[in-house]
Amino acid sequence: MNKKRKSKTQNTSVKGLVIKTLLGSLVSVVVFLILTLLAAFVLWKNDSDISLYKFVICIIGAFAGFAGGFVAVRPVRKRGMAFGALSALIPCVIVMTASVLLSKSGIAVVGWIFLAVYILFSALGGIIAANKRK
Repeated sequence: MNKKRKSKTQNTSVKGLVIKTLLGSLVSVVVFLILTLLAAFVLWKNDSDISLYKFVICIIGAFAGFAGGFVAVRPVRKRGMAFGALSALIPCVIVMTASVLLSKSGIAVVGWIFLAVYILFSALGGIIAANKRK
């Protein structure tokens, strides 16, 4: 009669994990867009050199990736690195596809660095969310 209930971290289905990962991806995309618009406005108002944009986008990718990885893993609290990195895949595909279509060329070295930074910080956000105490 006295059944043991699964803890919240063990009570996750594949569907739930996919939804949480997609939610993390959505948060990551929204954070990336908001920060990119703010940075573009600030850089435009200050008449900044266009070469500065590459570095700013990498920093924005780090923040957005971290936020997405954290949000994706926070409710699950397990496999932080894997789910954090998975939450970065959709935003990376969106950003890189838009970049290639707008520039009408291939992915440059800065683009590959951006991808690595985005995925690395998403995994880091997932690790911190998985290891964070309540």
